[in-house]
Amino acid sequence: MELVLRVGEMMQSAGMSTSDTIRTMSRILDVYGLNRAQVDITHTSIVASYYPGDGLPPITSVRLVKPSEVNLTKVTDINRLTRSIEEGLKLEDAMRAFDVLRAARPPFPNWAMVLGASSISAAVQLLYTTSPRVLLIALVTGVLLNRFVYALSRVGLPPFFLQLAGGWFIVAYTTFVYWAGETLGWAFFDGLDPSLIAVGGVFQLVAGMKFVSAVQDAIDTHYLTASARILQVVMLTVGIVAGLVSGLDVAARLGAEFFISPEMPVMGSLTGQFAGAAMTALVYVVGQYTDLRTAVLSMAAALIAWALYVFALAELVGDIFANFAGALAAAFLATLVVRRSSIPGFAVVNAAVIPLVPGLRLYAGLIQMVGGTGAEGNLSHGADTLGLAAAIALAIAAGASLGTFFARPLGDRLMVLPRTWYERMRAPKSHATRPVA
Repeated sequence: MELVLRVGEMMQSAGMSTSDTIRTMSRILDVYGLNRAQVDITHTSIVASYYPGDGLPPITSVRLVKPSEVNLTKVTDINRLTRSIEEGLKLEDAMRAFDVLRAARPPFPNWAMVLGASSISAAVQLLYTTSPRVLLIALVTGVLLNRFVYALSRVGLPPFFLQLAGGWFIVAYTTFVYWAGETLGWAFFDGLDPSLIAVGGVFQLVAGMKFVSAVQDAIDTHYLTASARILQVVMLTVGIVAGLVSGLDVAARLGAEFFISPEMPVMGSLTGQFAGAAMTALVYVVGQYTDLRTAVLSMAAALIAWALYVFALAELVGDIFANFAGALAAAFLATLVVRRSSIPGFAVVNAAVIPLVPGLRLYAGLIQMVGGTGAEGNLSHGADTLGLAAAIALAIAAGASLGTFFARPLGDRLMVLPRTWYERMRAPKSHATRPVA
């Protein structure tokens, strides 16, 4: 039970869905004979209880899920460990193996992870523009924003205030770019759209993936965890909006009044969209210490998801169904490929749907409701945008869950066939006894 609690804590900290974490924990419990054990996960704790029978009292253990740095390489190692346990690894050896993988160093230097996590601002910009100036500014914005928020988190600042400070930073940086172009006349910053500059930083802060994960937990009937995650998303997004609105008000009072549009930006060229989808998936997993195989599969899955999304939109089926189709295709193919391997399928699926998540739409809806970006607040318009964001998140989560559901049994069957053929080829051939003349 101590082993499965440690495994569950690491998987939940990595952002794995509650149902997948419980499934992995139950597999380990069943191998070691604890078939009567029950596992329950809330947003901040994991409870495992075993009833031995014969009138003996149940044994219950609780472990808190503490926020930690996401390391997908360790999730890959946990998948390998789980397979070794199912193949007969002793409990003592499994505990030692887990201690080793938990203490293992990241697979590449910390600066590479920082660059990957920061580059998501520039990668998202590729969906809307291929301008080298905008992409370079977005990359610098992402790196500075990442280090700024990290420095504040080191002193223990709560997440809401981290988002608030992040919103202030985006406004301050956008103000500098606007001032350098309009007042100082620097050619490099001249004529840039402030809204486009702010988009990358907002996407880096907004909790769009947490929103989709919360909806997926609700679909999987883990309502308590889903409710906690949805409330977390609301608080984090409200923090960004508060930072942007208050920051823009201060900038206007200081004489640097400019407009950041609360509407969704217009998509750019099709080539830029596919490049942006692939790069967004890549930097997302690199920022979480992934290995090369997971990174390549994530890019391929993101391209598939975006291709289905674009095709569905071209057929005029609507934004909601287009997102559903993209998530369904990516989840189905990704689960089929990684089935029975150590690659964390949830990481590949999450990376594939990152370009689809309605994080910017969620932010835009709140901004439209409260106003403050050069326009008055409009509750009706903002509520419509928030409703569409929720519907898109539900469609992405439903597509990912349904694709994974269909691919799992098919993947298991496809993995059995090569093994069956190999066993038949290796089996000794039977020869009929010829009668003696």
